[in-house]
Amino acid sequence: MAIQAQLFSENLGFPLGNSQDLMVENGCGFDNLCFAPQQQPQHHHQFIHFDQFQNSSRLLVDNNAQFHQFMTFSQSLSSHIERQRLEFEQFLNLQNQRLRMAMQEQRKQHISVLMKKYEWKSDLLLKQKDEEIAKAANRTTELRNFMKKMEIENLTWQRAAKENEAMIASLNDSIQRLRESAFLSENAAEDAESCCPNTELIQDKTETKKKMVCRICNTRNSCVVMLPCRHLCSCKDCEVFLDSCPVCSMPKKAAIQALI
Repeated sequence: MAIQAQLFSENLGFPLGNSQDLMVENGCGFDNLCFAPQQQPQHHHQFIHFDQFQNSSRLLVDNNAQFHQFMTFSQSLSSHIERQRLEFEQFLNLQNQRLRMAMQEQRKQHISVLMKKYEWKSDLLLKQKDEEIAKAANRTTELRNFMKKMEIENLTWQRAAKENEAMIASLNDSIQRLRESAFLSENAAEDAESCCPNTELIQDKTETKKKMVCRICNTRNSCVVMLPCRHLCSCKDCEVFLDSCPVCSMPKKAAIQALI
């Protein structure tokens, strides 16, 4: 402001100073202005210049006040803009945070729904697998039981086969002895008949033939041994229709054809 005032005073053509200096330089004060008529034109010009200087000074003061008001308004506007910017940034941060939380919550819900869906499917698959494992275990148990049963039956059949083999051997021995005795009796009978007839031998031969006849049809010779009683009492054709031995009535379990 002092520089502007100095420049303005230079433009007016006289130095800037107080009113006392001006009066001293002019050689008179206000009284001299009043009582020196011969100097009134010159003083009149000085007063005009002084009024112009005062007007310019007021204008400068007004301009300075306006400039100060403008600077104050500018600073206030800048602070207001800065405050608005900070508030806007806070609002954006808050909205971003809310959006982030909403997206996280939505993601959690989506993951929860997927987890429940896959958990249901996994439970169903596990249940199916458990049922298949249980069925396989049951089949394995059944197969083991069947194998044990087959082993027991195999042992039973092996034991029965051994018993039958022993029985067959015993029967073959018996049949062989019967053959030998029959052959000897026939030879003895023939020898006796050649010498003298013997009615007892003829009767024994007849009874032996009756014993060898099938007990069912009474026509064919017996050639089948009933088991387990070991009675030779049926022919091959009649054995098929028998459920028990015709001699002792024991239930038939098996039958063996004797080679006679």
